[in-house]
Amino acid sequence: MTQVRPVVIIPDDINGAYAAAASLSRLRDLAEVNIHPTRPIDEAELTNRVREADVILSFRPAFTRFPSALINACPRLKLICISGTGVEDVDVAQASSKGIAVANVVGSANQSVAELCVAFMFSLARRLSEQDASVRTGTWHGSSGFELSGKTLGVLGLGGISRELIRMARGLGMNVISWSRNNDSARAHEAGTEAVSLENLLQRSDIVSLHLRLNAETHSFLNASRIAHMKPGALLINTARGGLVDESALVAALQSGHLSGAGLDVFAVEPLPTDSPLNTFTNVVMTPVSGWNTRESSQRMIDISIDNVVGFLTKNPQNIVNKEAL
Repeated sequence: MTQVRPVVIIPDDINGAYAAAASLSRLRDLAEVNIHPTRPIDEAELTNRVREADVILSFRPAFTRFPSALINACPRLKLICISGTGVEDVDVAQASSKGIAVANVVGSANQSVAELCVAFMFSLARRLSEQDASVRTGTWHGSSGFELSGKTLGVLGLGGISRELIRMARGLGMNVISWSRNNDSARAHEAGTEAVSLENLLQRSDIVSLHLRLNAETHSFLNASRIAHMKPGALLINTARGGLVDESALVAALQSGHLSGAGLDVFAVEPLPTDSPLNTFTNVVMTPVSGWNTRESSQRMIDISIDNVVGFLTKNPQNIVNKEAL
């Protein structure tokens, strides 16, 4: 009797990364692989695409969400693999209750995201957007900036990305302080930083960079009160999750001049609405959730994602965030 091969569905391969990956052959050796090259327009279309999947391998979880209704509509589903770190767009509790494993990719974009943080810092410190516009429009107005060397960088959260950023910032001659949920001083010292209180970090930092996970406790973590405690004229960098920042409070701080600029790769609503007040600031540099998007990082992400699925299908699961489902 011929054994039925499992079905792996990639519902959102929007730039063809999986279709072009050499490592995809390893997956095709084990399963039928169906690839959709466009982003689903809504949950109904996504549900139709994945209904018969044994495994869902999602390229862009920020735009492809897996709520309980969708999970319930997939009777054969055994694994959802997200090609990124955050799984907040998956109803993990519902998946666990149905014995569905959820896997993620950790560390593939650490270097790329940290480099984007540094790029934001340089762009804002030297007012590159304004000066580029002055050249293009013929006004030829040079803007005075400041050097990063000697400034204090405050890092909120102490994971893989922030550790890379700390290393780079120290190489630029910056002082680095940090705060994390456990705020372990030995762990901070090992990462090359000094653990301080949250209030101390906000008051001392010339630049604050966010690297916290988004959950119920950290939603709007940088609210109006905490932004008000930031050093006057400070810069804010957010490459983590848009929901960590109260966006209206950020806009107010930029309008008042309390903050002198922001570098943002993530937003409360994505894509950013065209009528967002953030679009009006020349001292805000923005990218479209692309901190991870380098050739090197993308390759690592694809390869680790395929490793996750191959491992699961060969009874060697890895990077499972809800081990209870196994």
